[in-house]
Amino acid sequence: MRRLLPGVGAVLLLLGACSSGEVTPFGIIASSPVSIGVGEQRVMFGLIDQETNEYLASPDITATVTLRDENGAPIETYDTEFMWTVEDVRGLYVAQIVIPEAATYQVTLDAEGFSTAGPMGLVAVEDPGVVERGDQAPNSETRTSADHPDLAEISSDPDLDPAMYEVSVADALTGGEPAVIVFATPGFCASATCGPLLDQVKGLRESYPGVRFIHIEIYEDLQVTDQSELTPVPAVTEWGLPSEPWVFVVDDSGTVTASFEGAARDEELSAAIAAVAG
Repeated sequence: MRRLLPGVGAVLLLLGACSSGEVTPFGIIASSPVSIGVGEQRVMFGLIDQETNEYLASPDITATVTLRDENGAPIETYDTEFMWTVEDVRGLYVAQIVIPEAATYQVTLDAEGFSTAGPMGLVAVEDPGVVERGDQAPNSETRTSADHPDLAEISSDPDLDPAMYEVSVADALTGGEPAVIVFATPGFCASATCGPLLDQVKGLRESYPGVRFIHIEIYEDLQVTDQSELTPVPAVTEWGLPSEPWVFVVDDSGTVTASFEGAARDEELSAAIAAVAG
């Protein structure tokens, strides 16, 4: 399990930076390198002060991203939506970008009040390792409260919701239940976004009584004294996760209908869950 940089997902290659007034921003692609495929892709971007490392993205600052070919020629420009990764502390921009084919691309970010940040390198692959929209969800035999009455054995969440540990992923899928599956490790999350995203999902659970909500802790040996000894649970490999946290929405046929890496807006999550709730 690859550890992440604080506050974002995995940063792709940064090819350049531009300055604007007193602030010299640079852009990062905050989605995992191996999670970007072909077709419509949800990609996250950060805008950072090069001198202070402060995250500059804000709900008050609009931004667009331009996908370019490997030589820098523009292909298409996309609007972004701002989202908090840590509420009122750190945020990113997210865009739905259409990737024409597996190839190396460049991306530039234009945020209001700053000059163009980038170019940033983006490598799209034909078959990302992570489970994606349209795939059948793996029938993972995840741990439940039936075998672990002490939920602290299977979750590092300090504010546990017992309902999210009642059934395994395999049981939910076999039973034909739509599900929201959260992979997160609040106690050990290097990105600092596991707890906020898990809390966000927990807050939606009661609004969708016909949907099964399941939290999967990333690590199986939570009582180790040395974090280097942490071992990912088998489901991490089965779902091909390159990072944490992730949220997957699965319909009653077991098909993944949406996925979110790192962070998500309430509107994104609610729309995705409502679509499978029936």
